[in-house]
Amino acid sequence: MTTLGTAKKGARTPSGMKVAPTSYDKLERAAKDLRPLLPTLSGMGWSSSAIDCVRVLEQTLPQAGYNYMIEDVEDLKDCAAFTIPERNVVVLREDVYEGLFDDSPFSRSTVIHELAHIVLRHHVTLHRGAILGQHQFCEDSEWQAKALTAAVMMPVDACRSARSAHELAEACGTSSQAAGYRIDNLVRRGLIKPKPQHGLFDVSFGQE
Repeated sequence: MTTLGTAKKGARTPSGMKVAPTSYDKLERAAKDLRPLLPTLSGMGWSSSAIDCVRVLEQTLPQAGYNYMIEDVEDLKDCAAFTIPERNVVVLREDVYEGLFDDSPFSRSTVIHELAHIVLRHHVTLHRGAILGQHQFCEDSEWQAKALTAAVMMPVDACRSARSAHELAEACGTSSQAAGYRIDNLVRRGLIKPKPQHGLFDVSFGQE
């Protein structure tokens, strides 16, 4: 299931497929290279930090050779979206697609999450019910995609400028919870300073 900021407190079990290992630093660099290629929103209360996820789905992915399909909610109950790299197709649940036009943070992050799987060249994206292997977080497809999604949607400069998780969420079009996790992670890694208005979340990402 593709989502952002749903790590449970103390969670230590990878939820995806075993893939080639990577690190937070490499994912941050990948996000920095990727962001200039993506359309952003501006005006109407949005800052230039917010990715235009509708255009990513309808223009950027097709330009990269990927199509998208919409599935009924009843036919895709157990996950919000998944990617089939062998067919160059991203499949979205209908309510997730519709949520893009209501600026749903979940829908927006789902599109970027699937884009992350494509950029990271994951051959299989995993959804609920699949059999999990024994591997580390650094080689977990879902950990990698979630970390890249956060880095793309909430760049370090935006996190540094925001006065709180709520302000970051508003600027980048994410949930406040996801913004809180992102700030917490960057503070722990020494990339930004703690926010005066932000109580750090006691959240484990599985790899420091």
